[in-house]
Amino acid sequence: IFARLTTGAPAASIDRTLAKMASKLGDEIKDNALSGLSEQYDLAGFSPGWIQDLVTGCLSQTLSAKTYVGCKFVIGGGKKARGKYDPDMLKYFTEALRGAGFEDDRGASACKECMGTYKYQHDTDQDLKYLHVFPKVDLSAAAAEAAGADTGGAGGDAGPNSPEYQCVACTLEEFQDLVAMNTPSFSQKRALLKRMKVMQSALEMLESMLCDQQTLTEQEQEMYDSMVDVNAKIEHLNKELEKMVAKGRLTKGEQKQMVDDLAKKLEEMDVAIATADAEGKAKKRDALEAAKKKAEEKVAHISEFKPIVYTMANEKELNDLRKELAALEKIENKGGLLKGDDLAKLAKKPNIEKRIADLEGEDKGWFEDECRDVLFTPAAAKPAAAKKKPAAAAGGGNGWLVKAAKGGARPSGAGGGKAKGPANPFALLGDD
Repeated sequence: IFARLTTGAPAASIDRTLAKMASKLGDEIKDNALSGLSEQYDLAGFSPGWIQDLVTGCLSQTLSAKTYVGCKFVIGGGKKARGKYDPDMLKYFTEALRGAGFEDDRGASACKECMGTYKYQHDTDQDLKYLHVFPKVDLSAAAAEAAGADTGGAGGDAGPNSPEYQCVACTLEEFQDLVAMNTPSFSQKRALLKRMKVMQSALEMLESMLCDQQTLTEQEQEMYDSMVDVNAKIEHLNKELEKMVAKGRLTKGEQKQMVDDLAKKLEEMDVAIATADAEGKAKKRDALEAAKKKAEEKVAHISEFKPIVYTMANEKELNDLRKELAALEKIENKGGLLKGDDLAKLAKKPNIEKRIADLEGEDKGWFEDECRDVLFTPAAAKPAAAKKKPAAAAGGGNGWLVKAAKGGARPSGAGGGKAKGPANPFALLGDD
C-alpha cells in the first residue's frame, strides 16, 4: 500500500494521505481501548512527523477504556520487511513517548501499575521488531458513559430514566417485555444492544474495582446494586436480532446498512488475504478465505428477502397536514397585503401545527429518531417534533403497521419457505 502511495506521487499529496492514516490509526486505538481490546498496529511507511502526531493526538492522552490495554506497534523487521520501515523508527518513537511522559519498562504489561510505559521487543521467530505501549486509561469513563449515554431521542434525559438503565435494572422477564414493546425493529434492537454493551462494560469495571478492594462512590454503588442479569439480557437481544435477520425482517434501509457494513469487512479481508499471501502464511490465508466466504453468504442471505415496510398508522394524515402547512407558509411568505380569504386560511395554521406536533410526538418506541432514516419511507421519515415524552412512558405499544414491500407477499411463520441463514448472520458487523 505504501509503495502504491509513494510511486510518482507529489510529496504534498503523500503527506496529506499518510497524515490521514496516522489520524485514522489514532481513532482506531481509541475505539479499541473503549472496547477493552489490546491490538497490533503496523507502522509501515510512517515518518517521524506522523509518529509525533500519533503520540500527541492519541497516546499522550488519557484514553477512555473498558480495561487496561496495550498497543503493539510493528516498527521494523528483517530483510523482507526492512524497506517498509524507517530505520530510526525506534529512536523517533521512544523520544516522542518520553516527551509525553512515558517511561521505559522492560517488564511492562497491561495493568494499572504500568500505565504510561513502553517496552521494546525483537521477535526472532517472526523476525519483526515491536514497541509495546501502555497508555494511561480512565476506566471510570465506561461507567459515566453508561449512566449518561445519549438516548438517541428515546424520550428524556439520560441516566436512571434512560431505556438502557431501565433495561439493566429490571428482571429478565420484564426486559423481554420492554424489548417487545419498545424496539419493534432490527435497528432499534441494535441501538439498544449497543447501549447495553456499554452498561455491561460499566458493570465489569465496577466488579474489577471491588476485586481490587477499591471503594465505590454512592452513585457507582447504586448503579452496581441495580444491575440484574445483564449478560442474559444481552444474549436474549442477540438472539432476537438473529431471528430477525434469519426471517428477513429488515427494511430496505436496514438491508442496505448491513450489506454496506459487510462490504467494508470484505474489503478489509481482501487486504488481509493479500498480506498473508505475500508473507507466505498459508494457514492464515485459508482461515481468512473461509471467513470471507461466510461473509459473502451472509450478504446473499440478507439480499434474498424482500424488505418489509414500517408505516405509521397516522402517516396519511401527517402527509396531508404537511402539504396544507406548506401551502399556508407559501401564502404567508409571498409578501404584500393579504386578501380576506388568505387571512382566513392562515387562521388555521396554529391548529395545523399543533396537530402535526401531536402526531409526531406520539410514542413510537425507543431510538426512533436515531433509526428513522433506515426505518421509514421518505414521506414518513421527517424529523420528529421537539416535544419529548419520558422514556418510561414507552411501554404502551409502538403504533406502527408492518407490511411487505411492494412487489411480493411475505411468507409467514418461522420457516417462511426460505432457507435458513447462518447461525449468527451479523457476527462480522462488530458491536455497532
